[in-house]
Amino acid sequence: MIRRLALLCALLASTSAAGRGDGYVTGGECAGLPAVPLKVAKGFCVGLAATRLGFPRGVLPLADGRVLVADLGRWDAGAGRLLMLTPRPGGFDVKPILTKLDRPNGLQAGPDGAVYIAEASRISRVRLDRSPPVLEPVIINLPASGRHPLKQFVFGPDGAIYVNIGSTSDHCEDGPAGKPCPEAERPDAGSAIWRYKFENGRWTVTAFARGLRNSMALAFGPDGTLWQGENSRDVLPGNVVSDTRPADELNRVRAGGHYGWPYCTGLDAFDPAFGSGDCSRYARPERLLPPHSAPLGMTFYDGPGVPTAWRGSLVIGLHGYRRLGHRIVAYRFDKAGQPARNFDVLVEGWERSASHPMGAPTDIKADTRGRLWVTEDRNGTLLMLSPN
Repeated sequence: MIRRLALLCALLASTSAAGRGDGYVTGGECAGLPAVPLKVAKGFCVGLAATRLGFPRGVLPLADGRVLVADLGRWDAGAGRLLMLTPRPGGFDVKPILTKLDRPNGLQAGPDGAVYIAEASRISRVRLDRSPPVLEPVIINLPASGRHPLKQFVFGPDGAIYVNIGSTSDHCEDGPAGKPCPEAERPDAGSAIWRYKFENGRWTVTAFARGLRNSMALAFGPDGTLWQGENSRDVLPGNVVSDTRPADELNRVRAGGHYGWPYCTGLDAFDPAFGSGDCSRYARPERLLPPHSAPLGMTFYDGPGVPTAWRGSLVIGLHGYRRLGHRIVAYRFDKAGQPARNFDVLVEGWERSASHPMGAPTDIKADTRGRLWVTEDRNGTLLMLSPN
């Protein structure tokens, strides 16, 4: 009798209108995919594109409808994969096309039309025209140790590659007491965005901007300006852990700028652990993001399929597991190129519930149809945020 009841329950579950995918209960449809009942901005829906993707980070929708996903694998080297997702009715077929990668994270389309992927110590061109695909290293010997080994990068309008080199520590806590932080000040600084430009047959490498603890969210705006979402330090001066400080930051990054890490975070005062100083000497953030919200993906939302009200906005995935994270937000810009004082929310209410896990957005990219593709590392999923 018990066995018959279990079988009946299984049959009912399999034939019901709702399904379950890695913690998500789905019901109905969102642009051809099973819909996820999240709280979204008016005019949007969320579809569950794929599950069980490992530890997905970078995402890149291709022009032919396929989607590439970088699976970090584990935090040690050699377990990463590049996945090709091919559309089918109601979802995607998933196929690993590269394996044994070293903590892959960033995925971008280059100005040459090729796909580029960032592993912990290098950036490579992906030859999708080969079978199987192969990697052609472009930038090598990037530092890959310490607290922030993952690499994010973007191509600038000048054709250069702008690469995040994250700090090796939280707030230079092992540096000499009362003195400047060696990592932030040395010529080959971590906590910086480095510019790689291939010209005259060789790479020219320069520190574009410093004092940026971990630039996992990077995007160039329509006017050619580089924007950065700063993952601020975890521990405050005096080894204080707070849910309400410090703020993460949205920075307009200018060449030669120093953005304050580890001395000043958000609008906080100078950290006395480094002696005396004045935060006015460092570039101020353009906007303050919620504390510990952890911006990990960022894209300018534009194109023919984007709803008019959201066109040109800067969409940011907030990955943080504390109460002000696990959301997708957007800043609208005025005609002068200034972001609004406050962001609008695209997805919220993403706390763990009976119908879904806590949100964990990592990368976010838009396709030509105005759909936003979002990876979630902790949940192993690919989501699609679509205009209805």
